[in-house]
Amino acid sequence: MRSLSFLAYGAVLLSPALAAVTPAGKFAARPMTLPVRDLTIPAASQHIQWGNISMCAAISYDLVSFTDLNKTLPASSKWPSETYDIRGVFDGTIIKDGFEGHPSILYTATTPLGPLGATVTEIEGVETQAIAYTKDDGASWTKIPFGASGNPVIYNWPMQNLTGFRDPYVFPSPRLAALLAASAPSNTTDDGLMTSSGLFTSTSSTSALNKTSSDLFTTISGGVHGAGSKLFLYRQASRGDVKDWEYIGPILETGLNQSWSQWSGNFGINFETATANRLNETGDALDAGEDETAVDFLTFGTEGARDAVHQNHWALWSAVEYAVTDSGVVNSTILYSGVTDWGQSYAFVNFPYNNSRQISVGWTYEADPKLALATQMGYQGAFTTMRDIFVKRTRGVDPSPSANANLFAKASWGVKNETDGSVTVSTLGQRIIPESLAAWKAAANVSFPQTTSLNGSSELYQPFEQQPTGRFYVITGQFEFEPNATGVVGIRVLASDLEYTDIFYDPVAEDLTVVRESSSLIKSFNNETELAKLPLWRTLNSTSTTLNLTIVVDNSIIEVHANNEAVITTRAYPWLSNSTGAGLLAANLTGAAVTVSKLELWDGLVNSWPLRAENSSTGLVWDGPFAAIQGLWTGI
Repeated sequence: MRSLSFLAYGAVLLSPALAAVTPAGKFAARPMTLPVRDLTIPAASQHIQWGNISMCAAISYDLVSFTDLNKTLPASSKWPSETYDIRGVFDGTIIKDGFEGHPSILYTATTPLGPLGATVTEIEGVETQAIAYTKDDGASWTKIPFGASGNPVIYNWPMQNLTGFRDPYVFPSPRLAALLAASAPSNTTDDGLMTSSGLFTSTSSTSALNKTSSDLFTTISGGVHGAGSKLFLYRQASRGDVKDWEYIGPILETGLNQSWSQWSGNFGINFETATANRLNETGDALDAGEDETAVDFLTFGTEGARDAVHQNHWALWSAVEYAVTDSGVVNSTILYSGVTDWGQSYAFVNFPYNNSRQISVGWTYEADPKLALATQMGYQGAFTTMRDIFVKRTRGVDPSPSANANLFAKASWGVKNETDGSVTVSTLGQRIIPESLAAWKAAANVSFPQTTSLNGSSELYQPFEQQPTGRFYVITGQFEFEPNATGVVGIRVLASDLEYTDIFYDPVAEDLTVVRESSSLIKSFNNETELAKLPLWRTLNSTSTTLNLTIVVDNSIIEVHANNEAVITTRAYPWLSNSTGAGLLAANLTGAAVTVSKLELWDGLVNSWPLRAENSSTGLVWDGPFAAIQGLWTGI
């Protein structure tokens, strides 16, 4: 499939395949949101680590194929060029009708005034928020002037001792606007407004809380040392003015290294790359509260509460209920909370599409902790597949403990008791966008492995009769479990006699795993097992449960999508050229047989970068001693 491999300007093509977005010859960092046709890609030009952090751009009209907007820096990029962003241009959000009506981006600008990061003592001014705009659909970008009425447009911290102050996510919210309009600011005086956070806001200028009709908001991610992660909410002070934002308060606060449940990851010490969206069962919900099926979600990355294999990061989400205090501060109560992707991925961002959908895309990093091979490859990092996100509801669930033991646990799902005695389970759903699936299947050589019954006498590995011809393919299948089935079943990919990666599901432990112990003969890569928690709900009048798997193999990237709910994105780097095979797995099975049906193998897929050279590599660069002297990242 020749992916969404965003090898931006200059490196070896990592995966000319489906879902990876790697800036050519660069360190692919984090995706941004887009208005209609532009996908903005942050990249460190000709580095494989930090360095001269910039944003580059590509265009897609169908979400399948992409074209680099311009192959030269800085014409199509936002790059460190001003005193307030000379350290690097970090994440931001596209605003379709922004500065003077032009498409604009609100982004984090960084300076070398002091240390930067969640584990150091950062000072105010190191991370601020700035505006750039384009008059030619992204072919070039202009930053608004520096100064009191220009950049940075958000400078002051809302609290002290912050662990971070970055990654603004701009979003419309009729729901928040309606809640704020209905609230009575009982403690407002002629002089100002005191919020629950203790921030005193002057009311001498237009107040976002009581003098604006704007429904445009932005979050800024961060935390407070020793207190935990926080998500700060701002509102556009005057409709149409993207330079003027007023602080409302922390919309989400979590305890230090707090975990909601075993299904939910850990909130860590600092939030990053957060988003805020209202969803229903079909996708985007932009109602003001009338849609009783809609749920408000916050998604975010967390720092400081995971292992080094995952770079101390979790990619998480929470379903929340908003409330406005008497002082006009929006608070969130978490209803249930889960994991966006359990594997080696991070920094997911959501963007609206066609006025009815929210699409999520993230960053998958390499499993090369010592960068032993990254300098030889000339790149690192890619983007994940694009995924529609929505409210997933499973109806008719059996409430009895014998059928669903953890149904009423504090977890990554909510429950509603129905009048017929059943339960409806709600969670965040995510599925690969149909545009990608349709294009891949249409371009692939499709085969249909036969329906199979796996039992205690089954071989551990049963190769498909028709095998993949390369390392770009998709496998789909359905596994049906009876209540007394034990053991593990799954699918093997990137397989030869000496190298293979095994994907298992255990219906008793409710664990989905990707076992990488034998993924590569090269031992410098991480090969730890990835694990996701996924219950299969048994419905009333049913004796079985069902697992639907979609597995995407994109050269070194493996994505496992289960039941439009749980996802594991991980890495495998086979050394042998014949490590391409695939087939079924079964181990330690007892009890009833497991039926495997609806199997399909899509071999080949599409090239998402049809205009790129097969080898687009250029040499890496060093920023030189001046960068180090000034406290900037030097890159390699």
